[in-house]
Amino acid sequence: MQREIVNEKNIFDANGKLNCAGYSREPNFVFDKSLCKNRFTLTERDSYLIVGGGAAIYLSVAEKGINSEVTAVIVDLHTGEQDFRTLKKYMSLGKLSMPASSKNGDVTFTDTRVGMNFSNTALNRYIRCEFVDFYKEKTLYINLELKENPCDSLNVLIPAKGNQKSFFLKRFLPYMRASGVVRCGGAEYNLNKEDSFAYLDWQRYSLSEKSCYHALYANTEISGRQFALCLAGGVGDTSEGSENCFFLDGKMHKFATVKAMGKEERPDKPWKFTAGSSAMELTFRPSIKSGKLLCVTTGGKTLVFGELYGFIKQIDTEKLYLDAVPAHMEFTII
Repeated sequence: MQREIVNEKNIFDANGKLNCAGYSREPNFVFDKSLCKNRFTLTERDSYLIVGGGAAIYLSVAEKGINSEVTAVIVDLHTGEQDFRTLKKYMSLGKLSMPASSKNGDVTFTDTRVGMNFSNTALNRYIRCEFVDFYKEKTLYINLELKENPCDSLNVLIPAKGNQKSFFLKRFLPYMRASGVVRCGGAEYNLNKEDSFAYLDWQRYSLSEKSCYHALYANTEISGRQFALCLAGGVGDTSEGSENCFFLDGKMHKFATVKAMGKEERPDKPWKFTAGSSAMELTFRPSIKSGKLLCVTTGGKTLVFGELYGFIKQIDTEKLYLDAVPAHMEFTII
């Protein structure tokens, strides 16, 4: 049974073992990195997905053990043009000082070619980036403001099976509005808060075994109502807390179990998701623009952009129909 954590709780005890497992609507899991016993396998990742101005923008900064990396992806949703790059910094040895909380703290990655900064104030987040020779000699420039809205977020702590010191901790914060400019080579994308959406995917994990992780995300409006979706699996023991949920008008609704059907090796093919006897039936269909599949693989992660069709129905919600709702899927080995 899914277990909701309603108060702040340290995820580790003094011996570095997990104190709890479950999910929360607020960032109630307190992550004290000094108590983590698997520091050389610890991954700390802050990622943003922003859609607006005719583009989908994925940005990520990660510290993976003793190394670090930065990833940027720009997909033109009209032409299908795809620009992307992952740069790695070896033996960085924790110098990024990734924040222990998703609520505050800055992230900065600098190298000879790239400077990327995620900063955070009370209700606003800022993304600034300049990436020289980003892709095919293009320079990438980003200056964005993300406005948070008061709403639930998905916070989940998933233990590894059979290992009390291995874990997967995540916060999915949807409903942010984006404004600013993104330039890549000769292309310019102007984003405004009326029709641009963003979310934060904040992850901290140390796993004893490699896992094939897949996730489906949506973050948009349907008939003027705020809607977001996170369906993910492949990691750890999810009996007390999983990532499977959707959001409607700021409130999170959990799924007990979700069945996902698709082939990771065929990103051009649809995926189907079902829950309960009639709680959800969704089909994700990858998009093709100008003859190009909207699919990017970089930094060990595959991103596929497409649309959702079907319905969702919970006990406390009306049946919600999804017809060509923008969404994307992620596949990675973690």
